[in-house]
Amino acid sequence: PNRPPGHCMERNTTACAARLPTSSIQRTATMMAPAASTMPLPLPAMPVILHSPLAATIAAGFVTSIAMYPVDVLRAVRMSQATSAHSNDSLLSAVIGFHRAHGWRGFVSQGASQEVARSTSMQALKFFLFPVFHEAMFDVDEREGSATTRGVAGATCAIVEGIVIAPLEVAKVGLQLDATNRFNNSGLAVVRQCMRERGPFGAYTGYLGVQWRQSSWTGVFFASLPWFERRVDDCMDATGMDRASSPGLATPRKILSGFSAGAFASLF
Repeated sequence: PNRPPGHCMERNTTACAARLPTSSIQRTATMMAPAASTMPLPLPAMPVILHSPLAATIAAGFVTSIAMYPVDVLRAVRMSQATSAHSNDSLLSAVIGFHRAHGWRGFVSQGASQEVARSTSMQALKFFLFPVFHEAMFDVDEREGSATTRGVAGATCAIVEGIVIAPLEVAKVGLQLDATNRFNNSGLAVVRQCMRERGPFGAYTGYLGVQWRQSSWTGVFFASLPWFERRVDDCMDATGMDRASSPGLATPRKILSGFSAGAFASLF
């Protein structure tokens, strides 16, 4: 007698449903039906290659080479200006001279394809070869290595970088400093001219300077990266950020520590 109207104690759901009022059956069916309007639409699956560290490294090299290329042009022009008869001229005069030869478009196109190829291949080789060299040289995973082993492995694996990117560096700088546009923005023409004037190794003009830059930067970067990661962790802990319960902090941590280690390595 205390049961509400329409309540059924039978286990047979068909018989139970027969005793329920029609309105109750309709209301129950409505509550159990999935809300089609609130279901998320299926998203297209991302290609597996885009989730790999190698693909991310290549993409990062591609983006940074394009974003920073105008600055790279000014650096090359300014450095060349310092060793010429116009060493006392201002940066503005260097910009005007480059614009006169190549126009504003030249700041993003003159030698840009060589820089993109150099940057992407450099980044891919650096981060792919470092753990391979570390384990081959010291029989220890790079995550368990000391600053010394990481530095030595980084400087050594950068030798491959230097050999690969040196001709691209020659072509890029040659086009950036082409004040008369004699090469018509052709890196291959620059390399051929260097080989005609300097012999078969003309494409590797300035190789020792390139190799020193690559090995010193790479060695110092990988040697100092764990130290900067610990400093970033200390700062996050000091500000009350809970890294264990906030997976989203992993990306800012990598960016801050990597940028700091890269800036420190550029001093060498």
